[in-house]
Amino acid sequence: MKILAFVASVLLAVTLPAIAAEYQGKTSDGRRLPARVYSYATGGMFEAEVEFRGDLAILYFVNGGQLAIRLSWPMIHDPKNIVGYGRVGQLPLGRALSIGIGTDPALAGSITLGGGSFSDMWSIQLLSDSPL
Repeated sequence: MKILAFVASVLLAVTLPAIAAEYQGKTSDGRRLPARVYSYATGGMFEAEVEFRGDLAILYFVNGGQLAIRLSWPMIHDPKNIVGYGRVGQLPLGRALSIGIGTDPALAGSITLGGGSFSDMWSIQLLSDSPL
């Protein structure tokens, strides 16, 4: 039981955002903003809404799908070029760990460490009417 409590507390500590996403010194967390997102894996551009939560961006696609990606940097310098990493079927846990809920083609587990690869990269372009 002590081990379970320890593991739960570690996971909770790892998943809590340490900082908020910021643009020009103001927090951007908690609001859904209209955006276009580009997937480097598929080469597709998608209409979506984005909600920032700490170092994560939750993408809400118009078809009803959702994707949580980890921002490469929580300080937003250019609202037309926000870069993050995420993979469909992966849930980010903290800065350096994701756990998969889908299948792994290598059959070696679905835990991913690190910032992600080029194929996991997403670019967010907030629309001009987004009140960031």
